[in-house]
Amino acid sequence: MSGTLSLRLSPPLPEAIYWAVASTMAAAFVITLAVAVFDTRTIDGAVSVWAKPMKFELALSIHAATLALVMTALSDPTRSGAAMTIVAVVFLAACIVEMGYIIFQAAHGAHSHFNVSTPFHRFMWSMMALAAIAIVGAAAAVGVAAAVDSGNRLAPALKWAIALGLIGGTLLTLYTAFTIGARMSPYVGAVPAHDARMALTGWSLAGGDLRVSHFLATHMIQVLPLIGLAVAYVLPGRLGILVIVVTTLGWSAMTLAEYARALAGEPSPLARTLERGL
Repeated sequence: MSGTLSLRLSPPLPEAIYWAVASTMAAAFVITLAVAVFDTRTIDGAVSVWAKPMKFELALSIHAATLALVMTALSDPTRSGAAMTIVAVVFLAACIVEMGYIIFQAAHGAHSHFNVSTPFHRFMWSMMALAAIAIVGAAAAVGVAAAVDSGNRLAPALKWAIALGLIGGTLLTLYTAFTIGARMSPYVGAVPAHDARMALTGWSLAGGDLRVSHFLATHMIQVLPLIGLAVAYVLPGRLGILVIVVTTLGWSAMTLAEYARALAGEPSPLARTLERGL
């Protein structure tokens, strides 16, 4: 009997994978932060070699936790189905490749991104790109599952918010990421001096920086469902769905405006506003 109870309490494999990645990356962030206190090496003479691993560990933890939480709201057949299991397993493999290489390069005091200095680094740069597509693409897959899952009990506004947030966020993330990858740099124009970059994020305050639009695109995956939760509580009917659609269009427009501004070589007002706040 206890065995049956434990099976019922255990989440389906896809959900368990997302929770495992979220908790592992959160723990890795704490460990990496501790390592950075003692390992004071820098890359490019200013930034800790462990800065990039910490950013990706934190981002992956949030991303995986978002997918896990959405999965809990879906019907049991969808949560444990073959399609979601395959997506989650591919997601896990991609996370191992992505984070394994980023940490490996950090330990060697070398760049992981835009590093094509040797055949090995060119190969790994390609592998990272594929892994990133799988990691972000998992959100779109979960968003589609939420949209077509007729057995869940999500309020209409929340269901639309999850679908539009995860699918739209994925598309915008890949769109901005492909541009950064093709240019082999997030900067448009001259690389800014370190004192002309935003604290914490490193965004340029002097010229165009495509990472601002990339950030907005990526976090649309979290922001829209959170807004959906609030809207579904206040406006449970069709008006709530309309609010979500308008919010989605507004967030997308803001992201694309930042993208266009960066390509024009102009600094981001958002980055400057946040910098003043810090």
